[in-house]
Amino acid sequence: MSREKRNRKLKPRIIFFVEGKSEKVFFESLSQHYRLNAAKTVKIIDGSGIDWVDKVHNMMKNNPRLRPDERTLVYIIFDRDRLSIEAINKMRQKARKLAQRLSDCRIGFSNLSFELWLLAHYRKVTVRVEDERHLCAALSEFLGTEYIKGNSQQMESIMKDDKVFQAVANTKNLTAISVDQASTNIGAIVSAVIS
Repeated sequence: MSREKRNRKLKPRIIFFVEGKSEKVFFESLSQHYRLNAAKTVKIIDGSGIDWVDKVHNMMKNNPRLRPDERTLVYIIFDRDRLSIEAINKMRQKARKLAQRLSDCRIGFSNLSFELWLLAHYRKVTVRVEDERHLCAALSEFLGTEYIKGNSQQMESIMKDDKVFQAVANTKNLTAISVDQASTNIGAIVSAVIS
């Protein structure tokens, strides 16, 4: 019996660092729904800074419970907001450097907001940038009630019936990070952690 345990491959520890309420509730629900027992979702400290990778690096350095090892997968999830493509590319470079000390460190990005990814659970999304108000209105129609950011019951409804696989398919053509058109690479991250 002990030999079996020794040969068993240990699951990697996963830490989702997220910018907002919707992202936090989504990744907590995803972890619970797909039994990602070694996953933890942490809300990034709010602030006016634009470099989420630096904030995450400082949080991991200063909090022993968040300190990663070589088997840790780190995902930093944020919306475009007012970030330029240069700022985003700089963060991607920093994430690659950080990944050299971890199993992986990736940026999860949505332009214009995370609600684009949530809407993809119901319909194919296009490269046309829709403002957050329109995305939330469309989500409200599918939910049959007003969409509320970070509402855990609504998030469960969005994820019900494994619609996450539909969302991955509906965003396959939008995974390249862009500030000029709608884009989200959340599907690639979700696929990686639940496979």
